[in-house]
Amino acid sequence: MKFQVKFLIINFLLLATAGLSSSAQRLSDRYFGISKQDFVDTIKIKIWDGAIIVPVEIEGKVYNMLFDTGAGMGFWIGKEEEWMRPSGDTITTMDAQKRKKKTAMMFIPSIQVGSLTILNYPVVVDEGLNDFACGIIDGAFGFDLVSKGISFKFDTQDSLLIMTSHHKIFAKEEKGHAKVPYKVYGGRPFLWTKIPFARPRMLFDMGAVGGWFGLPQDLLDLWAKNDPKIKQQLDEMTVNRDTTVMTYAGLFGANYDTVVNGELCFPEIEIGDIVLKEVWVSTATHNRAIGSAILKNLSLIIDAPKKCFYFLPHDGNPEITVANRGKGVNVVPAEEGDPNGALKALVRKGTEAYKLGIRTGDYLISVEGVPISDMCTYMRLMRKKGSIHIVFRSPEGEIKEVEW
Repeated sequence: MKFQVKFLIINFLLLATAGLSSSAQRLSDRYFGISKQDFVDTIKIKIWDGAIIVPVEIEGKVYNMLFDTGAGMGFWIGKEEEWMRPSGDTITTMDAQKRKKKTAMMFIPSIQVGSLTILNYPVVVDEGLNDFACGIIDGAFGFDLVSKGISFKFDTQDSLLIMTSHHKIFAKEEKGHAKVPYKVYGGRPFLWTKIPFARPRMLFDMGAVGGWFGLPQDLLDLWAKNDPKIKQQLDEMTVNRDTTVMTYAGLFGANYDTVVNGELCFPEIEIGDIVLKEVWVSTATHNRAIGSAILKNLSLIIDAPKKCFYFLPHDGNPEITVANRGKGVNVVPAEEGDPNGALKALVRKGTEAYKLGIRTGDYLISVEGVPISDMCTYMRLMRKKGSIHIVFRSPEGEIKEVEW
């Protein structure tokens, strides 16, 4: 079985830049426009752990833009480019740990997406994400594209993006599927879901790369406190509960926060007519969100005029067994200059990795025989299909080899 690391820095990479205020959304709406008002366009895209990567052309060069519904507007990874223009405005950004910062907003004068030109697209520039994006993406579009009245179909089975300004272009495909209305808060879409003991409204965050479901522990504790029946259900579904490190990367750099992490198995979660079974949920998050991993099994239509989502199962079956339990290992960078290694393990007690002897603080030495000197090398090797041979070393020098 492949070594399925739940790598929080990447899984929630973009949540840290998603907390753009509603004022940012208004600025975004005011400034940018599109070159056509009557169009249908089909574009070949890339899929990264369920996330959508759209090739675009800027100043004659091809870049890769993540489609991030978890952000109210766009952002750019790296330094300011010569072709960017300052907007003259600053906006308030907020990271995943609720810290606020004033940030300058820049314009990308022209982005070519298929036959459509996006004009004066506003972005926040974030050089700090370079170490974690690893050249896979150059920036991201936010949900503000939908606010322009553009509807999208993300065909994750055939790796196609269809975008259109026509109101009824997807009507035939939508027929027979439940529509899932969304509400926009802070420029981002929230959907009603049904879990075993509640009906929470969840952020649909396609920028949470590789993530499934996140529910904050303090929210679960509040529900349990107010209802003994919910407490009993939570106790029955909780498999592990341990103190762990939650980590984010974004406008404020890499942030670490020690939290109590619960690992729960929900028998099912409903989103419209989609039923996800055997879903493993981590509570090591400050956000309640649905991540991009759901699109491994589904295509998605965002119908802008109806303000609805439609989920289209690849095999036509609305019941999907997720069984997304990982091995219980997270990976974070070691301190700069640490002579023992570049990456260190975070291991939850009671998990498969823990039972095999891997411990928090062990260094990740090699993957498939290749020495690990940086995060990007690790990410590239972990995309290999099939079993993977991994070597850890304890701070005391003990070698630990595993193969999943």
